[in-house]
Amino acid sequence: MNLIVGAVIVLTLLGSELTGSQPVKQEQLWLTIFMVGVLAILVPGLAIFQTYFVSIQVPLNQVDVKQRDQIIARLSACHSAVWLSASLATVWAIRWQDVVRGTWQLDRWPLLDELFILLPVVFSLFTSWIIFSDLTRKKPKTGSLYFSMKRKIGLTCIRFQSCLLFVIFPAATIILIRDLEPYLANLNAYEKSISFAALFVTLAAGLPVLLLTVCSHTNFNDQVLESQIKSIFIQNRISLRKLRIWRTGNQVANAAVVGLIPRYRMLLLSDKLLNLFPRNEVLAIARHEAGHVMLWHTFTRLCFITLPVLAIAQTQSQWTGLPTPVFDGPPMQWPSVASTLLPIGIYLAFLLISLPWISHQMEHEADIFACQTQGSNRAEPDSDYTNDLRNALLRLAAFGRGYYEKQTLLHPSLKQRIELIEKLESNPNKINQFKRSFSRRRNLVLVCFTVIWSSLTLL
Repeated sequence: MNLIVGAVIVLTLLGSELTGSQPVKQEQLWLTIFMVGVLAILVPGLAIFQTYFVSIQVPLNQVDVKQRDQIIARLSACHSAVWLSASLATVWAIRWQDVVRGTWQLDRWPLLDELFILLPVVFSLFTSWIIFSDLTRKKPKTGSLYFSMKRKIGLTCIRFQSCLLFVIFPAATIILIRDLEPYLANLNAYEKSISFAALFVTLAAGLPVLLLTVCSHTNFNDQVLESQIKSIFIQNRISLRKLRIWRTGNQVANAAVVGLIPRYRMLLLSDKLLNLFPRNEVLAIARHEAGHVMLWHTFTRLCFITLPVLAIAQTQSQWTGLPTPVFDGPPMQWPSVASTLLPIGIYLAFLLISLPWISHQMEHEADIFACQTQGSNRAEPDSDYTNDLRNALLRLAAFGRGYYEKQTLLHPSLKQRIELIEKLESNPNKINQFKRSFSRRRNLVLVCFTVIWSSLTLL
């Protein structure tokens, strides 16, 4: 779902950039605002209609799990298409950016214009999630509408935290770097590098603070488990500032190490994970997260995301010379415009292909680390650690239909992870072979990144 949300946000912002902006006449200003409001309300209105129609035709509490999942999947796909169409219509047809940037001139401040452009899009998404929560949850026995709505808003806010942290926050970071580029135009290459490095360190230190501010969290109550988790990180010489329980209302079973700087690094474990997983499987997940830190996976992934931003910043002068809208000139000028955008498009396409592969391999590498004896250089997997991680992955797959074979942009499927663990357990000699192969391919991808980035800089 986060991938779909991210794609809609990117397409909306890209449409607002490519179509340009111009001041809106006073007699059209309120009409444009009204039309944007209608679109923002139309999307959750359709969600209300779909929920009511399904509750009458096929009550989900009276069908089996397979049929219910199929119905919800069809509704989700249909509503995603409607939300995408409404979001693109906001910038392509109604031209909401003309009001935000042309009339109100909010682009004078970094991020403010993008925030207002995305406001109706995010409002439609948030209210639709609230309405669709009726499809998957039973009605409260008390019959209290206030309690039911309050509960649904609370659960949606928890779900929205994931979207905020993993979609909106990275997008806002990229936009912030791009908006700050004009202020750095007069700096030389050394001063620019220092500025980007300072911003990078600030973001690395600020993400844990943002997590503690946005997410609902609490301290560990199980002192024994907390001591066992800390011992895993101590054995691997990993500095960890604190452990926190992420309160999700038992909606999310996940864990993550947040923060590149050791002084600000912390481990988040969700409440559902701690409530439903036995202690040995929680420790296996903690070893997996420690592997991400030991193997520099967070830093690698952040670099792969940051490099395109720096490349686009390097080509900012090319963008400023383009007409607005981009293809507003005669057709004879379109090839020259396309040639200017082509290198950046190739770079982003290469990122979209390579980043999922790198991320999948890093998950496998962290799984291998979690199966090995901690604090040693031995390559042989520990049988108890391997069984604990396998059981944890199988338990995670049992939470929903299709989880076992489902893969995302950043994670391989649970089936692929379990198969690799069992393959390496039966033949430990292949562990070093896997690591060497992954290291060579990762270095090759980094070389390709560097070559394309250099080409963009020299154009």
